[in-house]
Amino acid sequence: MSELGEENWCIMEIVIRYYNQLTVCMDIVSSLSDCFYPNRVVEQEFVKIHQQYFSLCSNEEDLLDAPAGVVLVSTLLPILLIPFIVYIVVWKSSLRD
Repeated sequence: MSELGEENWCIMEIVIRYYNQLTVCMDIVSSLSDCFYPNRVVEQEFVKIHQQYFSLCSNEEDLLDAPAGVVLVSTLLPILLIPFIVYIVVWKSSLRD
């Protein structure tokens, strides 16, 4: 990761090769040590690596709240439709009798 340069740490297309090599290396070392992979030690190492190299990377944008009108309609429409649907069902079942 050091040879990539800090400006490339968040570009997944560049990082993925090194990350894959690290994963394979950890798997081999775990196998040679007669340990299961993944294990707690490997997990802790990956957490350290993520904290060191990827803590400032974020490709997720903050989601905006929906407008109040959309929320109100999305909430009230089903609530108002339920009594109407119940009325239709009761009315149809009373016609059969």
